[in-house]
Amino acid sequence: MIRQTAWILVFGLAMATMVSAQEQRVNITSFEEEDFTWQWTGGNIQYSGVEENPGGVAAADGNYVLVVVYDNRGSTWQYTNMSFPIGSVDLTGMREIRMSVFFTEQCQGNLSMRLDLASGNILGMAYAPSKGQWHELVFPIDRKLSESDFIKSINWFGGFFAPETGTNSGEVYIDNIYGIRPAGTPEVEEVLIYGFNEADPGTGEPAGWTVGAEGHIPPELGTGDVTPKEGNNYMVMWTGPGYVWSVQTTNALAAFNRWPDVKEVLFDVYVGDPIASGWLQSRIDITSNITGSGVDDAYTSTREIGYADATSNWKELLYEVDMTPHLANIADPNGWLRIRISTNNDANNDLDKRVFVDNFRVAVAKSTDVTDWMCY
Repeated sequence: MIRQTAWILVFGLAMATMVSAQEQRVNITSFEEEDFTWQWTGGNIQYSGVEENPGGVAAADGNYVLVVVYDNRGSTWQYTNMSFPIGSVDLTGMREIRMSVFFTEQCQGNLSMRLDLASGNILGMAYAPSKGQWHELVFPIDRKLSESDFIKSINWFGGFFAPETGTNSGEVYIDNIYGIRPAGTPEVEEVLIYGFNEADPGTGEPAGWTVGAEGHIPPELGTGDVTPKEGNNYMVMWTGPGYVWSVQTTNALAAFNRWPDVKEVLFDVYVGDPIASGWLQSRIDITSNITGSGVDDAYTSTREIGYADATSNWKELLYEVDMTPHLANIADPNGWLRIRISTNNDANNDLDKRVFVDNFRVAVAKSTDVTDWMCY
């Protein structure tokens, strides 16, 4: 059911919720080591190696950079990776990975990069605003991942170079890769919004939720296939023919009244059917407007997170969100707010697979004053 009778505070690990007064940093590489064996390989990469002042361009830090030459040659989303010759790096507590990039003038198309860690931990896309100069790209690490055992031993990056179109190509220099926990990282608390324990009497779907795309399979309440993460039931959503918006809220503003304060959206997933392709990802989007306004919807979207490995236990997904574009719509008496969850999978092998969803929460800036919170 929609948990509107109580709010739950989840404090987590001390470092995950502590306000960081000072910046913390872990250096990964500036490619100055005596062993110049760093390489980014695979996918659309034609060449990669450590060089000094390639093309007459001075390094962003030190004297050496990693050169990557890429060419999509008509294909998109060709996966690449880089193993660390220095061994594992402990990024515990870090909330971002940053790196300096220099896309040369001969680059064609998108000046983009996606950075992945193992086990479906996709850090997302970043874009350089121009060619011919150094820019720092930022890849966020969510607060739960930053305190997990997984982040203690990072020895590999994966991802994509300019994957969006088949005509993208170019040469990029990379330098000064490090993890950082910025000063002033805020303390937050989690609030349970949807427990998926009751059906809507009119539709039979989980209360507060419905199908996200026309013609797709509507969501259902769980039937006891797994132990719920919270309460007595969970929601079942279905994969589609590749990328599809599987489910969406019916009236998010009625379920919670502190959306302007929301910093994160969290929920748990469990893969109910085997994923033949080995990959399954989801992201969320937030859409808002004012009924009858005649203007376009405000729209924000998040990175995708993979969870094909969540076949024996629940896996928590955490999405950092920016509510700024939605503030005016939320404040208006005729405003509305919708949240959608996508599934993205192999259309040939993984159509109509079940994904269980439970324990839908938001994280807001921590406060001891709850007098203004809505009670039902």
